[in-house]
Amino acid sequence: MTITKFQQRLSTSIVTLALCLPCVAQSREPFVEFTRTETPNEASVVIDAARPSPFVVPPTLFGTFTENIWDAVYGGVWAQVLHNPSFEPDYLSVQNTLDAARYGRLVTDPSFGSGYVRVEPLTEPRTGDERERFVRSSALGLPLPWEPLRPAGGRYEPRDGDAANSARSLLVMGLPEREVGVRQGVYLPTHRTLSYTGTLWTKLVALDPRPISGRLPIVTLSLRRRDAPDVTITSTTIHDTTLLKLVPRPRVNARVPRVNVMEQREAWTKREFRLDVPPGEIAPLEKIDFCISINDERRVMIDDVRLFPADHVEGFDPEVIQRARAMRTPLLRFGGNFVSAYHWQDGVGAQDKRRTMLNQAWGLPEYNHFGTDEFLRLCRLIGAEPQIAVNAGSGTPEEAAAWLEYCNGQPSTKYGRLRARNGHRAPYNVKFWEIGNELWGDFQTGWQTPAGNARRYGEFVTAMRRVDGSVRFIATGADIDFFREWNGALVEQRGAPLDLVATHLVIGMQPGEQLTENASDEFTHRADFAVPVAVGRKLDELYAQLQQNALNSQPALAFTEWQFWSPRPDDPRFTNLGGAINVAAFFHMLVRRADRVPISNMSNLVQFAGIHRQRGRTFVTPSYHAFKLYSDVAGWRVLPLRLAAGAYNVRGGNRRAPEVPEVHDVDALALLSPDARTLRLYLVNRTLNLEIATRVEVAGFVYSERARLQTLAAAQLAAANTPEQPRAVEVRTNVASASDTLRRIGLPPHSLTVVEITRRR
Repeated sequence: MTITKFQQRLSTSIVTLALCLPCVAQSREPFVEFTRTETPNEASVVIDAARPSPFVVPPTLFGTFTENIWDAVYGGVWAQVLHNPSFEPDYLSVQNTLDAARYGRLVTDPSFGSGYVRVEPLTEPRTGDERERFVRSSALGLPLPWEPLRPAGGRYEPRDGDAANSARSLLVMGLPEREVGVRQGVYLPTHRTLSYTGTLWTKLVALDPRPISGRLPIVTLSLRRRDAPDVTITSTTIHDTTLLKLVPRPRVNARVPRVNVMEQREAWTKREFRLDVPPGEIAPLEKIDFCISINDERRVMIDDVRLFPADHVEGFDPEVIQRARAMRTPLLRFGGNFVSAYHWQDGVGAQDKRRTMLNQAWGLPEYNHFGTDEFLRLCRLIGAEPQIAVNAGSGTPEEAAAWLEYCNGQPSTKYGRLRARNGHRAPYNVKFWEIGNELWGDFQTGWQTPAGNARRYGEFVTAMRRVDGSVRFIATGADIDFFREWNGALVEQRGAPLDLVATHLVIGMQPGEQLTENASDEFTHRADFAVPVAVGRKLDELYAQLQQNALNSQPALAFTEWQFWSPRPDDPRFTNLGGAINVAAFFHMLVRRADRVPISNMSNLVQFAGIHRQRGRTFVTPSYHAFKLYSDVAGWRVLPLRLAAGAYNVRGGNRRAPEVPEVHDVDALALLSPDARTLRLYLVNRTLNLEIATRVEVAGFVYSERARLQTLAAAQLAAANTPEQPRAVEVRTNVASASDTLRRIGLPPHSLTVVEITRRR
């Protein structure tokens, strides 16, 4: 690693240079002077508390992000529990493999015939009739995941061009003395609330020919046992009196009373309902059916059905909000492949009028319930600053500038007025704007060449700066293994100065990624654990290139998306302990380079490495716990240290990080609080089977006698939390003698240990 121009600007004293240069020479890792030992089960750390880094750790290093993918938004942070609430067409049928991916894991299955797949649910055991029920629903005109209430079907018709919103509604045709309806399997959070509220739109198109007395029943909403339509848990019937008028029967004699008949009015009407579950009626993690039914010859069109737990927080799941607040993420990115075909005006205004459409990036239905105002509301609820990636794929600079005006413009501007009409008069003042997402990939809608991306960056920034010149822009940069040509075009462009340049990393040992064939699990896992080390070394090269830009700006890096993914649950991945160990090591790498990489966004706030909501319950991953152990160090400074430990070399590892020399068995990071009274040491044990006895010495810091230890560990690298065992992996906290602790800290295999000591008063 070389000392870059940016470091030289920050490091003006000989003392600071003396701090950095030995670290570079001996370990290639800032603030770490490394000595390789021959006793792999022992390590030592010597911390110099008298020479803190010239920079502080920025809060924005601990950002997360959200994207409309799988259950991250719908079925995740958004509390509404029904899928495909507006019965939309075609891409919501089982024949469409992209849609089937939304409801289950896809596996090709020749028994389905051409264009069909086997659907394996992601969050519950596969049931034997899963395939048959989906095929039958499609044959009856019901889009996934709606099913007929009872086996006798053929009483449904999708109606195009006549809907409360979007393109399609569903006609349900009743039968005399029979019940006809639709249902959807749902999981409800009955552990915290027994009350559920909802809305739906109805249009009554045919009335039972028999005389009506009293109020007119429209539809019945109910919760029933799964696949047991005769077992009702709770129900309510929506009635209407405004559609009725009194008319006399044909005059036979004066004693015959007048009767109710329906007026000739066929308007879509929004209905509200509430369902209260009796205590103890629904078992934990039990799937039940939400049902919509009619009981006579009425014919009713239904559309846009929504069901919320009554304790939702402004539309969001309260447990997700609580866990997100506890996560202390100060920055939340709206981004991902989704944004490259997303048009922000589809997601503002009255929710009832927003159309469901195709999420082109992931082949899923996009309901547009979660748009700009909802995203910014979420940021407010969890205490995070927003970061928005604009559509630089199919979008235009003018569209992006309008979005910026909607967020930041005064109410006197065109789009500021629109925001005010939508209920938020004051500007949101969104500071961070990212110009596109991964436009280097041909999987991306509107992908670009290096020159095209550089030109588009200048065009977007120029248009958006006319609206608000105070915001910060993040250019779409390339990943660590192919950045030179792509970022070289950004460096050479003169359309707009570079402020921040994004890089991403989604990495793991998926098929085709590992260079060594038939590698052992041990080799694979050690190669995985080497990835953060390789990334850090490449970031130094990437940063140096950016400093040579044509406009002589001083751009920093923004790691706006990163996660560790593998299709094999036993490998280190975002859901298990191995993934959490890599998250910790990744933060070590980033914190040491926080002067050059001030922004990072871990994937995701909900799903992937963050909070999960499955089967009506929320739980968090080991990576979430690791994240929390770092996210409170904004304003702290990095301390230099000498580390003696075992090490290993990787050859033929991950395709994107094939050769990684000198990977330390122990990864150590020391930080000093802003008031210089608290010192925290983070220790990652990368080994798979060794407990490492670690001795710690601290120079320039006289500490009090108590130390706090926090440990994230488990017997198995693949240990993970689930709805059934939500606390299988969590942080253990102990208080002990500081001198005894520092004399010998036992680091469990594949673990993270945090030691905190305070200065003696």
